[in-house]
Amino acid sequence: MDQRCGNCDEVLRGPYCHVCGQKRFADGDRRFGHLVAQSFEALTDLDGRFWGSLRALLFEPGRLSRDYLAGRRARWMTPTALFLLANVLYFLAPGLTDFALPLHNQEGQMYGALAREMIEARIAARAQDGPYTRADYAPVYDAETSNVGKALIFVHVPVLALGMMLAFRRSRLYFAEHLVVAVHQFAFVLFYIQLVIHPAGWLLYWLGIPRSGWLKIVLVLPMAVWITLSLRRVHACSWAAAILWPFALNAAVVAANLLIYRPLLFLITFALT
Repeated sequence: MDQRCGNCDEVLRGPYCHVCGQKRFADGDRRFGHLVAQSFEALTDLDGRFWGSLRALLFEPGRLSRDYLAGRRARWMTPTALFLLANVLYFLAPGLTDFALPLHNQEGQMYGALAREMIEARIAARAQDGPYTRADYAPVYDAETSNVGKALIFVHVPVLALGMMLAFRRSRLYFAEHLVVAVHQFAFVLFYIQLVIHPAGWLLYWLGIPRSGWLKIVLVLPMAVWITLSLRRVHACSWAAAILWPFALNAAVVAANLLIYRPLLFLITFALT
């Protein structure tokens, strides 16, 4: 009797299904050793989609975006999957709070007066049931804002995409295509923070070396170089445009951070605490 594919029910003609590509099931596939070997192969396969995509993202600026726009997509992880993976790893990483704002910083924003009024009202309401002060509320808020801040990083992505659409309008790319480039750029930033900036910060702390302004510039400079090379590769623009436009794009992201991200961060964290 012909063996059929367990995935699509097609009659198998060889070790792999000619319709969906799934491997023919063998009795040995049920063993624990097969599961361990399969997992090890997936983790150590440097030509796999994850490791290949990560290597290209980190060391070949703009290649993933350029290939995606050109239709060469099969060998790479999708932009969304790569960004979500970077975001999940960033979310789970301990002590990474680059996008979070503690309570005292929130009160210094443009909406600080309203935030202060809301906080004081909450503390007063809770104080009716017993002693409760700002010193009790601040640690609760600060602990939650880190998680919320990491989850809201995606707010910056469409703003960057819109900025690139305006800056590189001659490329005649759709907004969705600029969104792909923005997603790859933020995925790189998240991986770079986890793999370079924070380990370097911990090392400097362990060695007792203060993080001066020059050291911060040295750590951030490779990220700026990556973005410049990425823009030049994707948009085939001049070196001047690739170097200068990131300053304007960064200003747009900063504006979105101040006007959209930070108010959302406060409202959501406040609601959860």
